[in-house]
Parts: sequence; structure tokens; C-alpha cells
Amino acid sequence: MSGFKTVVAFPNALMWLMSEDDQELVIPDIDGVANFWTSQNAWGVAVQHDIDGPVTATIGPTPPEDPSLMQLHQGLLHSSRRLIDVQTVYLDSIATFRTRTQDAATSIWGDDPGQPEHVHIQCPDIEEML
Repeated sequence: MSGFKTVVAFPNALMWLMSEDDQELVIPDIDGVANFWTSQNAWGVAVQHDIDGPVTATIGPTPPEDPSLMQLHQGLLHSSRRLIDVQTVYLDSIATFRTRTQDAATSIWGDDPGQPEHVHIQCPDIEEML
């Protein structure tokens, strides 16, 4: 599977990974202090604010090729329907991918631990980009 790449402005400096799930979607509380917020089926990631410019986002099954990116978070993102959608804070869809498993191992990589301008979503369980 080839990787996905886009350049997008993220209002309020927030990128969401939301799963399509038979369970109720649990949105984690955004405290404004941390840079990453998680629940079983939704992750919020602090990224560069849209007033400072767009974010380059890539998605793929392997770690990023860019050596300047560091791993910011890793875990399992649950989706009973095996679909994960990357969204802005206004729920605009940036990309959607299907996973092979309901609990997809996922890592977030970035060039800055606070507000990355370059973000890579690594999910070895990606079956296809939709």
C-alpha cells in the first residue's frame, strides 16, 4: 500500500483521529495543557495552528522516512467497523482508512512535541485508504 500525503490547515491547532465504532464515541477532554488526548476510540493531537500555516500530514504502515520526526504517541485505537477518520476540529474529513483489526496499533510522529508542522500517522494495520 502506498502512503497518503496532504497539506492542510488545522483550526484551533487540533487534529482528530476518530473511529467508526458501534460503541458511543468518547471524546477526550481537551485541557489546553497536554499535547495529546485519548479515549478508546478517539485521539486528539495538538498540531501547528492554522494561523501559523498548514500542516503536512502523511499516513502509512511504516515509520516516517523523515529522520527529523520523533514518535510522539503510540497505542491502540479501537474501531469495531475498522474505519478511522482523520479530521479537523470542525469535523472536516482529511483522510479515512480501513484497518485489518478492530484494535489498530497506531503511532503519531511529528517534528515538534508541542505543535508539529509535519505529522506522520503510522498504522501497520492499514488495509486500504478510502
